[in-house]
Amino acid sequence: MQEPGAWTIDGQAYPDADPLAIGEGEYVRVRMVNRSPAIHPMHLHGHFFQVGDAVKDTVLVPPHGGQITFDFLADNPGDWLFHCHNVYHLERGMARVFEYV
Repeated sequence: MQEPGAWTIDGQAYPDADPLAIGEGEYVRVRMVNRSPAIHPMHLHGHFFQVGDAVKDTVLVPPHGGQITFDFLADNPGDWLFHCHNVYHLERGMARVFEYV
C-alpha cells in the first residue's frame, strides 16, 4: 500500500522502488505523464537526454496531464538517480534509479 503523501514514479516510492533496468549501448525512451497538480522538474544524473532539439539533464513536466518524452543513449555504466528537483517531492519518494544490467 502506498504511504499517504508519497510522491511516486510508476506507483513506486524511492528508496523501495525497483530499479529501471537498462543495457549499455541501448537507446532509452522515457515518457512521463504528470497527473498531479504540481510541476515536476525531473533530473537524470550521469546522462544528458534529448527533448526535441534540446539537450538537457533536467526537464519540466507540466501539471494536470502534461506529458514529456525524452531519449538518451545508455553510454555511462553505473547506477544513476532520476528524481524530481522539488526537494519535498524527492524526500517523499519521487525518484528511481536507472541501473545498468
